[in-house]
Amino acid sequence: MDEEKNDGELLISGNEKREYPRVPMRVAVKYRVLESEEAEKALTKYFDADKLLIDSKKSETIDVSKSGLLMYVNEEVPIKSFIVVSMYISVPGISCSCKAIAQIVRRVRNEDMDNGFTYKIAVKFLRILHHNLKNYKFLNLEQLLNVKDRFSGEE
Repeated sequence: MDEEKNDGELLISGNEKREYPRVPMRVAVKYRVLESEEAEKALTKYFDADKLLIDSKKSETIDVSKSGLLMYVNEEVPIKSFIVVSMYISVPGISCSCKAIAQIVRRVRNEDMDNGFTYKIAVKFLRILHHNLKNYKFLNLEQLLNVKDRFSGEE
């Protein structure tokens, strides 16, 4: 049975055993691979995500966790390089704008070229800025991704 996937759709599975479980989620993402000087400044001093994203590219996530994400790209980005990402996650009743600097920890060829992307990359968040735009209050990514407990009634 084929399902149509919508932006921000969650596919929650009870089989995840990681410390920071991944939530399969297709969300539009803007990104840019950083030069080493830009990355160093963003990691040690001021992190201005909007300035770093001026010449960004568009992609989409495959899954998101509290510690990083898996996403598509069309460029052969080097492992251990730094990247800035921006995404807006919206699920029923919760929304979060997320901007982060991350490090690329894995790159694999995308075998399913139907979506037009050449590679899948895994990135680990190093610094993250986030806030809830829908409810006008702070919401961290850990709370947002804890949707299984919120929707299932588990504590």
